[in-house]
Amino acid sequence: MLPIGSFGHVPAEIFVCNHMAQPPSNNSETPVGSDAESDDLRATNNELLARIAELEGELAFRGDAAHVQRFLSSIVENVPVMIFVKDAEKLRFVRVNKAEEQVLGLRRDDLIGRTDYDFFPKDEADFFTNNDRKVLESGKLLDVPEESILTSKGMLILHTKKIPLLDDDGRPQYLLGISEDITERKRAEEELHQTNRRLEESIRSEREAMGALKEAHSRMVQSEKLAALGQLVAGVAHEINNPLAFVTNNVVVLQRDFAELKSLLKLYQSADGSLTAAAPDVAKQIHDLIERIDLPYTLDNLAETLTRSRDGLKRIQQIVHDLRDFSRQEAVGEVQEGVDFNACVTSTVNIVRGRARAAKVELETELGELPEITCYPAKLNQVVLNLIVNAIDACPEGGHVTIRTRRSAHGGVELEVADTGCGIPADIRDKIFDPFFTTKPPGQGTGLGLSICHGIIADHGGAIRVESEVGKGTKFFVRLPETMPAQRKR
Repeated sequence: MLPIGSFGHVPAEIFVCNHMAQPPSNNSETPVGSDAESDDLRATNNELLARIAELEGELAFRGDAAHVQRFLSSIVENVPVMIFVKDAEKLRFVRVNKAEEQVLGLRRDDLIGRTDYDFFPKDEADFFTNNDRKVLESGKLLDVPEESILTSKGMLILHTKKIPLLDDDGRPQYLLGISEDITERKRAEEELHQTNRRLEESIRSEREAMGALKEAHSRMVQSEKLAALGQLVAGVAHEINNPLAFVTNNVVVLQRDFAELKSLLKLYQSADGSLTAAAPDVAKQIHDLIERIDLPYTLDNLAETLTRSRDGLKRIQQIVHDLRDFSRQEAVGEVQEGVDFNACVTSTVNIVRGRARAAKVELETELGELPEITCYPAKLNQVVLNLIVNAIDACPEGGHVTIRTRRSAHGGVELEVADTGCGIPADIRDKIFDPFFTTKPPGQGTGLGLSICHGIIADHGGAIRVESEVGKGTKFFVRLPETMPAQRKR
């Protein structure tokens, strides 16, 4: 059989036909056995043609395979991610692409045949090697979302995937790695995160500023209301005081004159015998009248009635006095020194006793000895009032509210307002001092009472805290210094 190269590019069919078309010999006699020889020659020619076709197909396949290999190599070489292959035994680089060279800043010839320990610090090389061994041992893909690598260009962040390449028997022969440089993406994500955080902080600051503005506005409105109330109460108190003083003086005069009349009646009674002897008819009329009006009872009851009336008038005077102390205009805008905090508490309690009686709640005070303090008295009156009113509203009928004062262990004074009401649930306890937060039905609360209390106490350099248990009651504790901070005095 001839070698394929001897045929060159000549078609096999042409070569065979030419061979069979040779002219016959000049010998006119046909040789013996010529038909058998022709058949053998024809069979040999057919075999030769089949072999030629087979060899030409192999050459074409080899040409296509080489083309495909060059195509795939071009893809691997030019793909914009790092691709590397390591042998399974020593984990030496056996192939890298252009992107690997560019990212690492190393030439291909410097990488091939070497390991990670030749290029990276030991801790990094240990990390890469351990991951490689895990992949080869498990036979599974390993995805490393972020891994830091120190290169000549600085510290880079890569997203790497590694997978084993197995032989026909399923044994790992190579390790294929694909890495993407995500340094810029992570930097952009971090910048976006920082921008979002600054935006959130800006929004939060704006909300806090809006909340502070609303609270300041509400407190200003409340202060204006308190000032207006002070003016109104001062005028009403003045109008009440004049007739009250007149009535009180008249009662005093009545008590004095009644005592004298009672003495005079006793003198007449001592002359009863003489009157009966001298004028029996008149004496009888007097005796009948004494029995009809029950003179002894009337005299005793009238004296007691005058006493109770005078006590009631004194109470009215005290209430008017407490109202004036609670809301007098000069106390709203000026700091006062030497203030008796117990007096503030007492006047406020007197004002709300009527509300407590209407709600069938008992008020009790336990006032200890206190040092004098520097404060805004009217504002502290408002704090005490808000706390006591809230305590009354929280109690059912038959409830109990106790107001205590004592000297603070840290200096200054302490106020405690305790009730036996419904208590404050733990999940809203941190919100009770927020502006406009209320648990009362619509129309029964603005949600500003405790917020204003918190602000007033803070202005005085004090503190307020709450203890509560649902179903058992609530205690508010207020601590005030003896002297306000200098920057709060205005």
